[in-house]
Amino acid sequence: MRRQFSSSFRIWHWLQAIAMFGLFITVVLRESVMHKSQIGSIVKTKLAEMGTVITDEQAVLIGKAVRSPMWDWHIYLGIAVAILLVWRIALIIKNGFGFDQDPHMQKVYKLYRVVYVLLSLMSVSGLILYWRVAGGSKEIVESVHMYIGWSLFAFIAIHIIGVVLAEKSDQSGLVSRMINGAE
Repeated sequence: MRRQFSSSFRIWHWLQAIAMFGLFITVVLRESVMHKSQIGSIVKTKLAEMGTVITDEQAVLIGKAVRSPMWDWHIYLGIAVAILLVWRIALIIKNGFGFDQDPHMQKVYKLYRVVYVLLSLMSVSGLILYWRVAGGSKEIVESVHMYIGWSLFAFIAIHIIGVVLAEKSDQSGLVSRMINGAE
């Protein structure tokens, strides 16, 4: 029997996918072309060409200011992930996890439990950073948040590969069922 996905689960899934993709994009941008040093260096060079000299520290401050609106989106999307996680937990409490009798699916669901724990830890660590309550443990919380985030991004890649493989196996129509509820 092929698993059918409720409309509430499908909406949750795609909102979660959009939020996680947005988080991934903001992290990649922050660590590459929108890095504070990168932006600061460009600003410092251009200002020097116009006859204005600034320090490296001033350039980094300008770099932070330039990327601040983009980083605000990271915060909004992170809060959305936390809210969506609460929604998913409510769906699980109401409808169960959706276990199949298939032993392979039992293993898959165990992996999803780990993912929900990681989402919980990432949400909590993100909220701790947002509310600035980490105190002297800020660097540790940031590191935990970052490593969990990258782990979740790795899971997303594995998830997409798994969906492609499932589509080519006895689970064909999986994507159609996740989009519109039917094949």
